[in-house]
Amino acid sequence: MKKILISMLFIAISSTSLLADRATANANAIITAIYLEGYGYTIQDISGRHLRTNHYRTYNRYLYSGTCYAIASIGDDDVRDLDIQVWDRNWNYITSDSDSSKTAVVEVCPRYSGTYRFRTRMYSGSGYFRMIMGWK
Repeated sequence: MKKILISMLFIAISSTSLLADRATANANAIITAIYLEGYGYTIQDISGRHLRTNHYRTYNRYLYSGTCYAIASIGDDDVRDLDIQVWDRNWNYITSDSDSSKTAVVEVCPRYSGTYRFRTRMYSGSGYFRMIMGWK
């Protein structure tokens, strides 16, 4: 019985920590969204996920020429270095954010409409991130 209670306590503490990580990343994403809206972007939430060091998540989105897009990945407090790389449908490199922070933002103004790939990579740290996209 004691082992079961200890296991349940560990699970409860772990899930509370994960929820706190998500809440922090979500709060940071809201702040970033407000900032981008101030520059005239209409915001769309894409997704969130937990990543470890050297892991990544790739998203495919259809972008239209004549429209500029801001793509942001925002990490929680355990994230140290989060980056975004962008490629076109043929995996030709377009741009990236490669600074060493828990927030990565890139702007893309595609020359042609089509599917583009956004990859969020965790270079350092381990935690939850939220990805948002804005267009104008």
